[in-house]
Amino acid sequence: MEPYIEEHLEIIMAERDGRSDDWVIKQHKQRLTSWLKDKNIPPGETIDSITISKLAEGPSRQVTSWNAYDINGYTYYTHTKDSKCVNQNSGVRIVSLDEVGRKTHFFGIIEDIWELDYGRGIKVALFRCRWIKQYQFNDIGLRVVDLQNVGYHDDPWVLASRVAQVFYMPDPESTHPPKKRIKHVVVPGKQHIIGVDGVDDAEAYNNNDEMLLFTDFTKKISLVEKNLPKDIMPWERKGVKGKVVTAGPT
Repeated sequence: MEPYIEEHLEIIMAERDGRSDDWVIKQHKQRLTSWLKDKNIPPGETIDSITISKLAEGPSRQVTSWNAYDINGYTYYTHTKDSKCVNQNSGVRIVSLDEVGRKTHFFGIIEDIWELDYGRGIKVALFRCRWIKQYQFNDIGLRVVDLQNVGYHDDPWVLASRVAQVFYMPDPESTHPPKKRIKHVVVPGKQHIIGVDGVDDAEAYNNNDEMLLFTDFTKKISLVEKNLPKDIMPWERKGVKGKVVTAGPT
């Protein structure tokens, strides 16, 4: 598929005429499917060539809608189903390029789950998401988002196979007075992929970059410890008499 994508991008770039990168991406997304159909790609004999040919033809007009979906070791729910359940499964993240071409995380909440049928057993799952406009880091390096700050309305759909799961936990700092709006900490989900479809190496299987819960947390703690007065040891218990213990032979 990559050669076709690159060929189409070259066509769009030739028509660019000084327009922005955002224009190029929009045109590529809007016109790729119809361009592939017009190419009349022959099916060929290999699995890859058959798959490309069926994708170029487009999916069936009948779409299967789900409120829960298992893929890549995660169980996803729509936000509607999530609101009726104890467990939270509608949060997602994807690593993509921002407006200036830098790789960054985008976070969202699943609104709809569609499964497209291209025939020959080729089915593609899509998530329609409510994307959060931006995130920030708090004092200890946790990602914090405002779930009401929604953006990217013209690009809600994402391949289910390209996202990873996250959870949104209320940020305690945002609940302290004067409380304006509760914000949420982004927590990476736990993937259960080993043994599924013969997978024995989760890192080799994953399409997503790892997202750590804390960012630069170790560095921040080191700076705090470095600035403590030398006579203060916060881990030492006060008000009791110290006791020297000699370790014996092992």
